[in-house]
Amino acid sequence: MDDPVAAKSVFLSMYMSNHPDTLVAYVMQHTKNRQVVTASMTSIDSKGMHLSYTVKGSDVKNTTRVPFDPPLLGYEEVKPRLMAMKVDAEVDLGMAKNPTITTFAMPSLKHTLPTFSLQILLIWATFSTSPYGAIFQQFFGWQIIRLSWVILVAAHSAEASYMFHLTSKHKTPFNTKLLWCFLTLVLGWSCIVRYLRLVKDARIDSIMKGS
Repeated sequence: MDDPVAAKSVFLSMYMSNHPDTLVAYVMQHTKNRQVVTASMTSIDSKGMHLSYTVKGSDVKNTTRVPFDPPLLGYEEVKPRLMAMKVDAEVDLGMAKNPTITTFAMPSLKHTLPTFSLQILLIWATFSTSPYGAIFQQFFGWQIIRLSWVILVAAHSAEASYMFHLTSKHKTPFNTKLLWCFLTLVLGWSCIVRYLRLVKDARIDSIMKGS
């Protein structure tokens, strides 16, 4: 079957020649080489792109292939994927600007459900007076239940502290910051995942407005 992205390889390579800084960021991130000074796209397909580049103090053309993980499903996925990869590269390289996050958004059920379910189970195991609760308490023992509470409180406190750092870094308004931190204290890492998604979306939106 024909590759819809490879069919547009020449056009996409010409288009990306107008974004040399982006290509340099791709190469720097992929090769872990901070000495890259120029880069160009030589070809692209649904599974990755070939980039040619030079490093500081040399005119020798080097090549590398940057894979797409997962592979692109169609031509329409090229631009959003390249945008997302640009954000990831700039973050890894310390080149990204910090967007301001002013909104609150609930974390996804997919990320929240496992942690929340375990918390409900722990609460039930601690306070249940039913015969099933007694069996659970006897099987695991109070020492394990207490240790679980210590780990839960310590982990969520650390995650809430990290959320406070993130919301300060991205200049989130005070009331919204408190909401993010409180919910992180309750639900844990799923809130951090959601907040970082908002940050990435804001960076992509900024790139698209500037392109």
